[in-house]
Amino acid sequence: MDPIELFRELDRYMDNQIDSGSYHDSVAVAQKAERNIQIDQSLTYATQSFTAQWFPSLLKEPLIDLTGYEELIHESWRNTRRDMLKVVNRTSYRSVLTLYLFGQTPIPSGISDEEEMDGISSVVCTQTALLQLQQLRERLRNHQSDGSMSSPKTKIEAQFASQPRLTKAFLDLENRAYWAAVIWDTSNSMTLNIRSSLTSGLRGACLEPAWRLARGFLVGSFHARSEDWCKSNVEISDNIASQITSATAVCSIYTWKTIASVKEALREGVEENDLFFAWDAFLDACNVFQTTVRPLLNIYERQLHFLGQVERLNWYEVVLHFYLGIFLLADALEGAKRRYLLLQLAEMRLDPEQECFNVLKFGLDNKFTIHRPLEGPDNVLDVDSRAKPTLHSVTNSLIAIDPHPRYVITSVRMIKKSIERKYRRNEMTQDAYTYLSTTLLEVLEQLPQSSKMFRLCREHLQQPTQPAAVIVGDI
Repeated sequence: MDPIELFRELDRYMDNQIDSGSYHDSVAVAQKAERNIQIDQSLTYATQSFTAQWFPSLLKEPLIDLTGYEELIHESWRNTRRDMLKVVNRTSYRSVLTLYLFGQTPIPSGISDEEEMDGISSVVCTQTALLQLQQLRERLRNHQSDGSMSSPKTKIEAQFASQPRLTKAFLDLENRAYWAAVIWDTSNSMTLNIRSSLTSGLRGACLEPAWRLARGFLVGSFHARSEDWCKSNVEISDNIASQITSATAVCSIYTWKTIASVKEALREGVEENDLFFAWDAFLDACNVFQTTVRPLLNIYERQLHFLGQVERLNWYEVVLHFYLGIFLLADALEGAKRRYLLLQLAEMRLDPEQECFNVLKFGLDNKFTIHRPLEGPDNVLDVDSRAKPTLHSVTNSLIAIDPHPRYVITSVRMIKKSIERKYRRNEMTQDAYTYLSTTLLEVLEQLPQSSKMFRLCREHLQQPTQPAAVIVGDI
């Protein structure tokens, strides 16, 4: 089930449960129908605004004149943002998805600072989405009759009749939506340096049910599976590849949670005991990765070029995300001057700079082909009069279709910062620096180019760096 249909199904369940057995006049029914139309329309706006950044990548012919495209991006973003204030006040599962999608939509290049300030921000949208999800999870469980019946007996009967029937099917869907929101919350907490909303901060990764279940899966059933596969040097099929990347994704977000906790401890200036509690949780997560996940990823990587494009894309994403988290933590520790903790990162032999660069280079060199039907008069009819549309294929790099461009941009910026420092300290040759910088620029040029974040990063990469000999004393 795709995400949009999942959130729609949750809203249908909510409507059926809350409205079950209650009486509505025609006006109320019409108002509810109109509200649903508005909710769907807002979701459509947000989806269009979010996906518009990839339009040039999906066109068969490259765009020569980008003026019309940029106007489309601007207008779509403006229309969606104007609509967000209404979405904030229409609590529903579809509104949760709408707010999150706009929260992930980059501010288009060309939007002035004044216009950017004159409206709701992406961070507020994402945080409101998480708040709405919490409210929805409580609404069914606390749903009571409105007490409008006349007799006490009728009120009691109505109250019991109105209690929600939380079926297994609904709970499965709700858990999927909640886990998705936990991932959103954790990602924002780590990358934007804000507190988590759905789970607690410093001790959340060790004590809360969601994270205990994640760790229990990794060190329990999946660890046993991993050992068996490694002993037999398993041949990676599509099915096994999917299981490995799914487990790596769980390990990655679990590690991101521990990193967010460490960063919060550094940011808030907590007691050293609390900092070391969070740090020990991070070390434990890294140990789980090294003992359970990393051996399988090594086998996966050796067979990577013999697998399909979906498996290569999945490997690229989960490995990049894991090492980006380590990279961001190392940067935070350096900024906080916690060198003794940085040494422990080095002892674990995790080199996020090299790993992130290698993964980005892999994403640059590997292609993904998207097939979509051509609409309109070009469709061909077979003898049974069933439409068989002509397929239109578009091939791009894995970087170009990455659903999280901001993570790629962050990775590029972090690597650039690291190699510039090495170059200034005479720890890197001119040739190596030029090669790395050129490759990073090639990676960046594959991304959607309509956002402010992209333009700023590209301008930074294109700035010349002084030769090492000129500033050999720089520390």
